[in-house]
Amino acid sequence: MTSFQDIKPEQVDALKKQSQAAFDAQIKRMQEFVSAKPALQEVLDQKVHPQSLCGCGCQQTICGDFCFESCGGSCFTQPETLQISASPADIGPVGQQGTTVRFVGQATGTGTGINISNLYLLGTVPNAENLIGVPLMLNLSINSGSLSLYLYDGYHRLVAVLVPPYGANISGEFSGSGNGYFQRA
Repeated sequence: MTSFQDIKPEQVDALKKQSQAAFDAQIKRMQEFVSAKPALQEVLDQKVHPQSLCGCGCQQTICGDFCFESCGGSCFTQPETLQISASPADIGPVGQQGTTVRFVGQATGTGTGINISNLYLLGTVPNAENLIGVPLMLNLSINSGSLSLYLYDGYHRLVAVLVPPYGANISGEFSGSGNGYFQRA
């Protein structure tokens, strides 16, 4: 398992930038969707976690080796369910001992047969400790060698985007949503 202590500061910085770029892109997509439907503007104001954009000191990190295993379906014409797991992963402030957690979840959508083992993902999140044991909604996107795992809280607010390092070996395509949670390991 890769932990906070195993990764170099420049790797953390690069992955944080990737995660923040994916987070910003998702917020922009949400804003564009809502701007096309003015009645939803009030909803958008509540869809971004209030602490997620607050700047220094509040963001923590989730990192670990994740597995994505197909449970059926093998083409875009049939639904496919992916089991998502990380055991163990770290959650907490970078540079300090993180809390060891497991992630258990699943996503259902369309795609090709996906079986990805031990893919290192990292993302930043406000108050990471408060996500332990909390039901989360997720969206998973795998396309053209890239992967993004979007996590939302119970209020449908985006709280984190987990991404792999550039150049990760990712094959297949998938787009779907589901749920999951972090539990103490």
